[in-house]
Amino acid sequence: MFFTIYHSGVRSRRGKEFVAALFVLFGLIWLAKSVGNIGLLILGIALGVVFHYFSFGFAGFWRQAILERKTIGMRSHLLLLAIGAVLFFPSLALLPNLGFEVSGAIRPLGLNVLIGAFVFGVGMTLVGSCSSGTLRQMGALNWRFYYVFLWMIIGGTVAAAQMDFWLELPTLGTFSAAIDIPWYFGLLMHLAVILGLYYLLLQWERSEFDSVEPLCNKENRLFLSPLVLAALLLAILNYLILLVSQYPWAISWIFPKLGILGIQALSLPIDWEFWEFVGQNEVALSKGVLDDSIMLTSLGMVIGVSLAFWGQVFLYGKEKSEISESKSFCGGCEQIKSLALTAITGALMGYGAVIAFGCNVGGFFSGIISGSLHGWLWMFSALLGMTLTLFVGRQFRSTKAPA
Repeated sequence: MFFTIYHSGVRSRRGKEFVAALFVLFGLIWLAKSVGNIGLLILGIALGVVFHYFSFGFAGFWRQAILERKTIGMRSHLLLLAIGAVLFFPSLALLPNLGFEVSGAIRPLGLNVLIGAFVFGVGMTLVGSCSSGTLRQMGALNWRFYYVFLWMIIGGTVAAAQMDFWLELPTLGTFSAAIDIPWYFGLLMHLAVILGLYYLLLQWERSEFDSVEPLCNKENRLFLSPLVLAALLLAILNYLILLVSQYPWAISWIFPKLGILGIQALSLPIDWEFWEFVGQNEVALSKGVLDDSIMLTSLGMVIGVSLAFWGQVFLYGKEKSEISESKSFCGGCEQIKSLALTAITGALMGYGAVIAFGCNVGGFFSGIISGSLHGWLWMFSALLGMTLTLFVGRQFRSTKAPA
């Protein structure tokens, strides 16, 4: 009888998986017919697969380097920035002269970037994820991060409403080492900075451990360890996004756009049409959700993570911890406190990303490989926000600990 019940359960589970697969298939077919640029959706799906399959991320690697002095994750980020720059610098400098309209993530170097990135760093430390990490968790059906995403939208929308204030703060203007000086000199300077930071990270890890975990694994063919391969693939995918959409990969734009769409859908008494942010982005805001390049890559990333996640479940019959983590999300006073803290920190992330011209993707990754100085300011300010938040959190926990 047990045998019969067991196989009945297996058939039931397989049946549900088959129905889910059909649902996903029909959904993808509908999307393919509805989107304005199927190529961008596919590139977004590829991003999601890479992030999930290689367990790549930003916030977790930064936290690991700060708290544990294990720098392999941050060293993979430097490799990502080096490969990306090799692709982006000559393209941004030369392709416009050949009739290909492409532009980098180049923004003014101002106080808004310094403050916004710091706020984002605080938020992502408390939430435990960044913008790309939130999309990844959503794709893996961690329901907590749908709530985080909602508050990122709210925070980003509030930032859009107040953008005129932030744009009036002092700024030094824009500078890109890819286009404001000969690109090959800029690239050499960029790679020299990357090399110097790589050396500092090695020294930081050596101060705690006798040996440093190598980024390139000699046991693997062509030294392509998972993190190296992930960095290579992400740099190439961002470059393809540049060629297809004429602009690098970004995420934070979707927060105010979805917020304004929500205001319209709910008929809220908010005069969003008069915001300066709306006036500056009127053309982009007029595009439909499935015609917006940033919306498509973000949606594609969630789909890509979901495909990779459920592919693992289907093939190996095991689910990762993302789903089980969400079980304690409701019920009790502690959960109410968690909801409130998550709302605040999610709003901080959305607000900071918008006023800083981007998150860990648009501000940090795409900004730096575009040669923009604001990308480096974004990185150091966000790192400072994370470091101070972790330090304050450690001090707070030590004072509460029993003597």
